[in-house]
Amino acid sequence: MLLVTISYGYIYYKFKTNDFRWGQVSIANPLLLLIAFVLMPVNWLLESFKWRSLLSEIEYMPLGKAIRAVSIGVTSGLATPNRIGDYFGRVAILQKGSRIKGTLATMLGSWAQVLITLIMGLVSWVIIFNDLEFFEKAHYKPIFLIGIALLAIFMLLLYYRIRWIKDLAKWFNINQKYVDELRYLTRFRSSHLSYILFLSFFRYVVFVTQYILILRALGVHVPILSNIAGIGLVYLIVLAVPHFTISEVGVRGSIAILILQAYTEKLELVAIAAAIIWFINIILPAILGSYFLLSGSFSRKKISE
Repeated sequence: MLLVTISYGYIYYKFKTNDFRWGQVSIANPLLLLIAFVLMPVNWLLESFKWRSLLSEIEYMPLGKAIRAVSIGVTSGLATPNRIGDYFGRVAILQKGSRIKGTLATMLGSWAQVLITLIMGLVSWVIIFNDLEFFEKAHYKPIFLIGIALLAIFMLLLYYRIRWIKDLAKWFNINQKYVDELRYLTRFRSSHLSYILFLSFFRYVVFVTQYILILRALGVHVPILSNIAGIGLVYLIVLAVPHFTISEVGVRGSIAILILQAYTEKLELVAIAAAIIWFINIILPAILGSYFLLSGSFSRKKISE
């Protein structure tokens, strides 16, 4: 609650100090906004391909079933911290004996996406390193950079050496049943894991492109490299901040203002862009997932069709 209050309070402060009027908002380029909307199904189609691939050795997963399950997962994640409910919404369609493996596979897919966000966020930080003015003491910046780099390296090593997790679980005397389930993840070859990373990177490119298109559609023109790096840093910081999906729009908006204020004075439009991309990539798929739930598409009989 405190984080939400701070996020929205910061946005309100920026709106007031810049004497913002809603009449100032206009779509400078509707075509760019339309393209950003069209990229939404591309975004979630890639996620469906990724999830389907991860489950390939558990159950046969038709693409249509994967799309419905992913949409339902988005709906399930709305009211849970950092979208944890997404996992449960997806794996509920699997056979009972496959759900633990399915949850682990889903977590592996999320791990790949987090890893890409970390790596690209690190690159972004290096690119705009000297433009970041929100740290009072400059020598703190390299500490954060080194910390993120070490975390990314560790996660990358662990990603390609998943058996270490199984060994750690045995060392900590985790229930043998769950240790046995972890063995499923060790069956993924490096080539398969690299394919999942590639899909995750492609998704990252898609939603960064959406963000840039929406900013341009609203008339916010930031130099392209600074724009890409700034958005990458926004996603990196959002990743580290605990939040509920319903409050994410405020968190994203406040962080986007904090980062991009070095490049534009149209900070209100930056916050509005964050709200639009949240609506496109989260709310619209959640509405679709709600339709599948209400229409009975979630039943095992229908979703298996």
